[in-house]
Amino acid sequence: MNASRASTVRSAGPFARAVHALALGALGALGALGALAVPAARAAQTPSREASAAVPAMWQTYDLIVNLDHLPRTYTCDDLWYEFRGIALRLGAPASTLVITPYECSPSPQGTLASPRVEIRFQLPSPVLPQLARLARLRAVSRTVRIAPGEPKTLKPSACELLRQIEESLLASLPVHVIESRFDCGAAGARARHFGVTVRLLAAEPGRVPASPAAAPR
Repeated sequence: MNASRASTVRSAGPFARAVHALALGALGALGALGALAVPAARAAQTPSREASAAVPAMWQTYDLIVNLDHLPRTYTCDDLWYEFRGIALRLGAPASTLVITPYECSPSPQGTLASPRVEIRFQLPSPVLPQLARLARLRAVSRTVRIAPGEPKTLKPSACELLRQIEESLLASLPVHVIESRFDCGAAGARARHFGVTVRLLAAEPGRVPASPAAAPR
């Protein structure tokens, strides 16, 4: 992890790093069984649940600060709140766990602040150690998620650089496996609008929500 990425993590102690490694290990183990193979044609589709075995898991809280640097357009504080909310929900974070606070952002579209920061707190499933499986409160399965213009609906075709920086900071701090990443933000015309990232991660089985959610967003 380079210096810019490391600065995005509010707290990444030994336990957080262990959970991160365990989650990626679980994805790798399931993939070795062939359960997580994703044909290229399906990678561009909406989030889908793969035919993989469920694993015992717990809700893990992530509290991160994302530093955005010289964005090519102005984002208001509300713009950033909705963009980050849409991406977190698409990754499977329960809405009740989301707390998003933008800093140093423009109060209006006419503002000139181009390097805002966003603090985001949410929960995602993380696998538990085999010896602790009996204590797990939920089960999680592998899921493939595509993030691109319109997926979520809040992500606009003009947000190429924003998503590129989110991939290098927020997604890099989470236990997700990047399957495909395409960004040509400096290109002219339509090429700059065809961007996105596809990831694989663990998602809670339907109907499972955190027992003690964090404070709800505004």
